[in-house]
Amino acid sequence: MGTTRLEIGLPPISVIIAAYNEQAYLGSTVASILESGFPCELLVVDDGSTDRTPQVLEAFGERIRVLRHPLNRGKGAAMASGVRAAAGEIVVFCDAHLLGLRQDHLLSLVLPLVQGSARAVLGVSVPEQAPLLRIIPYPVLTGQRAYFREDLMPLLDEMELLGYGVETFLFTRFPREKTAVVFLPGLVHLEKPQTSSPSAAAAGYLRESLEIAETLARVQGLAPARLTAWRQRASAFLARRSGTRALSSDAWPRPPSLPTQALQRPGPRPFRTVTDRLSKVALRHIFYIGRKESHESSSDRSLR
Repeated sequence: MGTTRLEIGLPPISVIIAAYNEQAYLGSTVASILESGFPCELLVVDDGSTDRTPQVLEAFGERIRVLRHPLNRGKGAAMASGVRAAAGEIVVFCDAHLLGLRQDHLLSLVLPLVQGSARAVLGVSVPEQAPLLRIIPYPVLTGQRAYFREDLMPLLDEMELLGYGVETFLFTRFPREKTAVVFLPGLVHLEKPQTSSPSAAAAGYLRESLEIAETLARVQGLAPARLTAWRQRASAFLARRSGTRALSSDAWPRPPSLPTQALQRPGPRPFRTVTDRLSKVALRHIFYIGRKESHESSSDRSLR
Protein backbone atom coordinates (compact mmCIF):
# COMPACT_ATOMS: atom_id res chain seq x y z
CA MET A 1 0.00 0.00 0.00
CA GLY A 2 1.51 3.30 -1.12
CA THR A 3 2.00 6.39 0.98
CA THR A 4 -0.57 9.15 0.53
CA ARG A 5 0.65 12.72 0.64
CA LEU A 6 -1.74 15.20 2.26
CA GLU A 7 -1.35 18.87 1.47
CA ILE A 8 -3.05 21.49 3.62
CA GLY A 9 -3.42 25.07 2.49
CA LEU A 10 -2.79 27.56 5.29
CA PRO A 11 -3.37 31.32 5.34
CA PRO A 12 -0.54 33.62 6.48
CA ILE A 13 0.26 32.86 10.13
CA SER A 14 2.10 34.89 12.77
CA VAL A 15 3.47 33.24 15.92
CA ILE A 16 3.79 35.71 18.80
CA ILE A 17 5.86 35.24 21.96
CA ALA A 18 5.54 37.74 24.82
CA ALA A 19 8.77 37.73 26.81
CA TYR A 20 9.84 39.45 30.01
CA ASN A 21 13.16 38.45 31.60
CA GLU A 22 13.13 35.08 29.82
CA GLN A 23 16.86 34.71 29.17
CA ALA A 24 16.99 31.09 30.32
CA TYR A 25 14.74 29.25 27.86
CA LEU A 26 13.54 31.82 25.31
CA GLY A 27 16.34 30.91 22.91
CA SER A 28 15.33 27.25 22.90
CA THR A 29 11.69 28.13 22.31
CA VAL A 30 12.49 30.44 19.40
CA ALA A 31 14.91 27.92 17.87
CA SER A 32 12.36 25.11 18.07
CA ILE A 33 9.82 27.17 16.09
CA LEU A 34 12.36 28.18 13.45
CA GLU A 35 13.65 24.62 13.10
CA SER A 36 10.18 23.07 12.96
CA GLY A 37 9.60 24.15 9.38
CA PHE A 38 6.19 25.52 10.28
CA PRO A 39 5.28 28.29 7.77
CA CYS A 40 4.95 31.47 9.81
CA GLU A 41 6.48 34.77 10.73
CA LEU A 42 7.83 34.78 14.27
CA LEU A 43 7.42 37.90 16.40
CA VAL A 44 8.88 38.23 19.88
CA VAL A 45 7.73 41.14 22.04
CA ASP A 46 10.37 42.01 24.62
CA ASP A 47 8.26 43.55 27.37
CA GLY A 48 10.94 45.74 28.96
CA SER A 49 13.33 42.94 29.97
CA THR A 50 16.21 43.88 32.25
CA ASP A 51 18.21 40.65 31.85
CA ARG A 52 19.95 39.20 28.77
CA THR A 53 16.72 38.63 26.83
CA PRO A 54 17.65 41.30 24.20
CA GLN A 55 21.02 39.62 23.59
CA VAL A 56 19.35 36.22 23.22
CA LEU A 57 17.03 37.64 20.57
CA GLU A 58 19.81 39.44 18.71
CA ALA A 59 21.47 36.08 18.05
CA PHE A 60 18.63 35.14 15.68
CA GLY A 61 19.16 38.15 13.44
CA GLU A 62 16.60 38.69 10.69
CA ARG A 63 15.00 35.26 11.11
CA ILE A 64 12.63 36.79 13.65
CA ARG A 65 10.94 40.14 14.21
CA VAL A 66 11.51 41.76 17.59
CA LEU A 67 9.35 44.46 19.15
CA ARG A 68 10.52 46.14 22.34
CA HIS A 69 8.67 47.94 25.10
CA PRO A 70 10.93 50.45 26.91
CA LEU A 71 9.27 49.50 30.20
CA ASN A 72 7.44 46.42 31.40
CA ARG A 73 3.73 46.82 30.55
CA GLY A 74 2.46 43.31 31.24
CA LYS A 75 1.63 40.22 29.21
CA GLY A 76 -1.62 41.61 27.83
CA ALA A 77 0.11 44.70 26.44
CA ALA A 78 2.87 42.57 24.89
CA MET A 79 0.33 40.30 23.22
CA ALA A 80 -1.61 43.32 21.93
CA SER A 81 1.56 44.86 20.47
CA GLY A 82 2.29 41.59 18.71
CA VAL A 83 -1.19 41.42 17.20
CA ARG A 84 -0.98 45.00 15.94
CA ALA A 85 2.35 44.28 14.23
CA ALA A 86 1.44 40.82 12.91
CA ALA A 87 1.14 40.26 9.18
CA GLY A 88 -0.68 36.93 9.51
CA GLU A 89 -4.38 36.29 9.12
CA ILE A 90 -4.08 33.85 12.03
CA VAL A 91 -2.08 34.64 15.19
CA VAL A 92 -0.69 31.91 17.40
CA PHE A 93 0.50 32.74 20.91
CA CYS A 94 3.23 30.65 22.56
CA ASP A 95 4.84 30.97 25.98
CA ALA A 96 8.55 31.79 26.16
CA HIS A 97 9.61 28.74 28.19
CA LEU A 98 8.54 25.66 26.24
CA LEU A 99 10.45 22.44 25.63
CA GLY A 100 9.73 20.02 22.80
CA LEU A 101 7.65 22.42 20.66
CA ARG A 102 7.13 20.80 17.25
CA GLN A 103 5.50 21.50 13.91
CA ASP A 104 2.54 19.25 14.69
CA HIS A 105 1.82 21.26 17.86
CA LEU A 106 1.59 24.50 15.87
CA LEU A 107 -0.48 22.82 13.17
CA SER A 108 -2.88 21.47 15.80
CA LEU A 109 -3.48 25.01 17.04
CA VAL A 110 -4.45 26.42 13.63
CA LEU A 111 -6.36 23.55 11.99
CA PRO A 112 -9.60 24.07 13.98
CA LEU A 113 -9.61 27.65 12.65
CA VAL A 114 -8.79 26.72 9.06
CA GLN A 115 -10.86 23.58 8.64
CA GLY A 116 -13.45 23.87 11.38
CA SER A 117 -15.83 26.44 12.80
CA ALA A 118 -13.70 27.47 15.78
CA ARG A 119 -12.78 31.11 16.39
CA ALA A 120 -10.52 30.37 19.37
CA VAL A 121 -8.20 27.41 19.99
CA LEU A 122 -6.64 26.53 23.37
CA GLY A 123 -3.69 24.14 23.40
CA VAL A 124 -3.07 21.92 26.42
CA SER A 125 0.42 20.48 26.83
CA VAL A 126 0.51 16.77 27.60
CA PRO A 127 3.77 15.66 29.29
CA GLU A 128 4.19 11.94 28.77
CA GLN A 129 4.77 11.24 32.47
CA ALA A 130 1.68 13.07 33.73
CA PRO A 131 -1.71 11.42 34.41
CA LEU A 132 -4.47 12.73 32.15
CA LEU A 133 -6.54 14.20 34.98
CA ARG A 134 -3.59 16.37 36.08
CA ILE A 135 -2.85 17.90 32.68
CA ILE A 136 -6.22 19.31 31.69
CA PRO A 137 -7.72 20.82 34.84
CA TYR A 138 -8.45 24.36 33.63
CA PRO A 139 -7.38 25.18 30.04
CA VAL A 140 -8.45 28.82 30.42
CA LEU A 141 -4.91 29.86 31.45
CA THR A 142 -2.93 28.10 28.74
CA GLY A 143 -0.49 30.34 26.89
CA GLN A 144 -0.67 28.23 23.72
CA ARG A 145 -3.64 29.50 21.73
CA ALA A 146 -4.70 30.71 18.27
CA TYR A 147 -7.18 33.23 16.85
CA PHE A 148 -8.06 35.07 13.71
CA ARG A 149 -6.30 38.42 13.90
CA GLU A 150 -9.43 40.30 12.80
CA ASP A 151 -11.32 38.94 15.82
CA LEU A 152 -8.72 40.28 18.25
CA MET A 153 -8.34 43.77 16.79
CA PRO A 154 -11.44 45.21 18.57
CA LEU A 155 -10.18 43.77 21.90
CA LEU A 156 -6.63 45.12 21.93
CA ASP A 157 -7.21 48.29 23.97
CA GLU A 158 -8.75 46.25 26.77
CA MET A 159 -6.14 43.48 26.52
CA GLU A 160 -3.39 46.03 27.15
CA LEU A 161 -4.61 46.68 30.69
CA LEU A 162 -4.92 43.13 31.96
CA GLY A 163 -1.43 41.65 32.35
CA TYR A 164 -1.63 37.93 33.10
CA GLY A 165 -5.40 38.23 33.20
CA VAL A 166 -5.47 38.47 29.41
CA GLU A 167 -6.08 34.73 28.90
CA THR A 168 -9.06 34.80 31.25
CA PHE A 169 -10.40 37.86 29.45
CA LEU A 170 -10.07 36.24 26.02
CA PHE A 171 -11.82 33.16 27.35
CA THR A 172 -14.88 35.29 28.05
CA ARG A 173 -14.91 36.98 24.64
CA PHE A 174 -15.53 33.90 22.50
CA PRO A 175 -18.65 31.69 22.73
CA ARG A 176 -17.91 28.27 24.11
CA GLU A 177 -19.26 26.54 20.99
CA LYS A 178 -16.64 28.46 18.99
CA THR A 179 -13.75 27.50 21.30
CA ALA A 180 -11.74 24.35 20.58
CA VAL A 181 -9.36 22.62 22.99
CA VAL A 182 -6.54 20.55 21.49
CA PHE A 183 -3.89 18.34 23.09
CA LEU A 184 -0.21 19.04 22.44
CA PRO A 185 1.48 15.71 23.35
CA GLY A 186 5.12 15.86 24.35
CA LEU A 187 5.14 19.62 24.88
CA VAL A 188 6.57 20.67 28.23
CA HIS A 189 5.56 24.00 29.72
CA LEU A 190 8.12 24.93 32.34
CA GLU A 191 6.67 26.46 35.49
CA LYS A 192 8.22 29.30 37.43
CA PRO A 193 9.88 27.14 40.12
CA GLN A 194 11.67 25.31 37.29
CA THR A 195 13.02 28.46 35.64
CA SER A 196 13.36 31.00 38.47
CA SER A 197 14.71 31.36 41.97
CA PRO A 198 12.19 30.69 44.77
CA SER A 199 11.76 34.41 45.48
CA ALA A 200 11.33 35.31 41.80
CA ALA A 201 8.85 32.46 41.32
CA ALA A 202 6.81 33.65 44.33
CA ALA A 203 6.80 37.23 43.01
CA GLY A 204 5.74 36.02 39.57
CA TYR A 205 2.90 33.89 40.90
CA LEU A 206 1.68 36.69 43.16
CA ARG A 207 1.61 39.11 40.24
CA GLU A 208 -0.18 36.55 38.07
CA SER A 209 -2.79 35.91 40.75
CA LEU A 210 -3.47 39.61 41.32
CA GLU A 211 -3.93 40.28 37.61
CA ILE A 212 -6.22 37.30 37.09
CA ALA A 213 -8.29 38.29 40.13
CA GLU A 214 -8.69 41.82 38.82
CA THR A 215 -9.75 40.49 35.41
CA LEU A 216 -12.39 38.28 37.02
CA ALA A 217 -13.67 41.37 38.84
CA ARG A 218 -13.77 43.27 35.54
CA VAL A 219 -15.77 40.48 33.91
CA GLN A 220 -18.34 40.78 36.70
CA GLY A 221 -18.33 44.60 36.54
CA LEU A 222 -16.70 44.89 39.98
CA ALA A 223 -13.34 46.55 39.20
CA PRO A 224 -13.31 50.25 40.10
CA ALA A 225 -10.56 52.50 38.75
CA ARG A 226 -8.95 52.68 42.21
CA LEU A 227 -8.52 48.89 42.28
CA THR A 228 -6.96 48.91 38.81
CA ALA A 229 -4.50 51.65 39.75
CA TRP A 230 -3.48 49.78 42.91
CA ARG A 231 -3.00 46.53 41.02
CA GLN A 232 -0.86 48.24 38.40
CA ARG A 233 1.45 49.63 41.08
CA ALA A 234 1.67 46.21 42.72
CA SER A 235 2.42 44.58 39.36
CA ALA A 236 5.22 47.03 38.65
CA PHE A 237 6.75 46.32 42.07
CA LEU A 238 6.55 42.54 41.59
CA ALA A 239 7.86 42.69 38.01
CA ARG A 240 11.18 44.00 39.26
CA ARG A 241 11.55 40.89 41.42
CA SER A 242 10.66 38.21 38.88
CA GLY A 243 12.45 36.60 35.96
CA THR A 244 14.31 33.44 34.98
CA ARG A 245 17.63 32.28 36.33
CA ALA A 246 20.74 33.46 34.51
CA LEU A 247 22.56 30.87 32.43
CA SER A 248 26.31 30.72 31.95
CA SER A 249 27.71 33.09 29.35
CA ASP A 250 28.16 30.30 26.80
CA ALA A 251 24.81 28.62 27.43
CA TRP A 252 23.25 30.12 24.31
CA PRO A 253 23.36 29.50 21.41
CA ARG A 254 22.92 25.83 22.20
CA PRO A 255 20.75 23.06 20.75
CA PRO A 256 17.34 22.93 22.40
CA SER A 257 17.07 19.93 24.69
CA LEU A 258 14.96 18.49 27.45
CA PRO A 259 17.09 18.72 30.60
CA THR A 260 16.17 16.14 33.19
CA GLN A 261 15.98 18.68 35.98
CA ALA A 262 13.45 20.73 33.99
CA LEU A 263 11.06 17.78 33.85
CA GLN A 264 11.10 17.06 37.55
CA ARG A 265 8.01 17.95 39.51
CA PRO A 266 8.56 21.27 41.32
CA GLY A 267 8.23 21.60 45.06
CA PRO A 268 5.46 23.40 46.96
CA ARG A 269 3.60 25.92 44.80
CA PRO A 270 1.41 28.07 47.05
CA PHE A 271 0.87 30.86 44.51
CA ARG A 272 0.44 28.38 41.66
CA THR A 273 -2.35 26.84 43.71
CA VAL A 274 -3.98 30.26 44.07
CA THR A 275 -3.72 30.80 40.33
CA ASP A 276 -5.24 27.38 39.58
CA ARG A 277 -8.13 28.12 41.93
CA LEU A 278 -8.77 31.44 40.23
CA SER A 279 -8.81 29.61 36.92
CA LYS A 280 -11.36 27.18 38.35
CA VAL A 281 -13.52 30.11 39.43
CA ALA A 282 -13.27 31.52 35.90
CA LEU A 283 -14.47 28.26 34.41
CA ARG A 284 -17.35 27.91 36.83
CA HIS A 285 -18.63 31.44 36.26
CA ILE A 286 -17.79 31.83 32.58
CA PHE A 287 -17.68 28.45 30.89
CA TYR A 288 -19.99 25.98 32.58
CA ILE A 289 -22.62 28.43 33.79
CA GLY A 290 -24.46 29.84 30.80
CA ARG A 291 -24.25 33.51 31.75
CA LYS A 292 -23.32 34.58 28.24
CA GLU A 293 -25.42 37.68 28.08
CA SER A 294 -23.70 39.20 31.11
CA HIS A 295 -20.30 39.27 29.48
CA GLU A 296 -20.86 39.13 25.72
CA SER A 297 -20.32 42.22 23.63
CA SER A 298 -21.73 42.91 20.20
CA SER A 299 -18.43 41.71 18.74
CA ASP A 300 -18.86 38.41 20.59
CA ARG A 301 -22.25 37.78 19.03
CA SER A 302 -20.84 38.46 15.59
CA LEU A 303 -18.60 35.42 16.01
CA ARG A 304 -21.54 33.06 16.11
